[in-house]
Amino acid sequence: MAQFTCERKLDFLNPNQKQKLSRRFRSSHEKIMPHELAVFLGVKLSQADAILIALDSAGLCNMRLLIFHTCAEAHMSSINFGIGFPPLPWKCPECGQTIDNYDDMSFDMVALVPEPVEFI
Repeated sequence: MAQFTCERKLDFLNPNQKQKLSRRFRSSHEKIMPHELAVFLGVKLSQADAILIALDSAGLCNMRLLIFHTCAEAHMSSINFGIGFPPLPWKCPECGQTIDNYDDMSFDMVALVPEPVEFI
């Protein structure tokens, strides 16, 4: 089991929240979105983002940027979080429309955690 030290990186987490995180990430192949983590821990969405980005930076998860288009409710594509937004123009794989600006798109993140993580 990998260990992640929260000190100095995630000082806003209390011991109870660290324990909850360790229980949540006890299994391999966990997948979680920032809004789910925020509700689970009772923290702000920006703090949940920070937790997942810190895990990604430590190599303990793979953050994906989910790409949504107005033609559907589900995401149309995903790319590695670290590479930024997709280049424009972007062709929607669902409806075939060529997108020339980001106003017709929205984005979210998901973390894929391949191995158990203990938060200390």
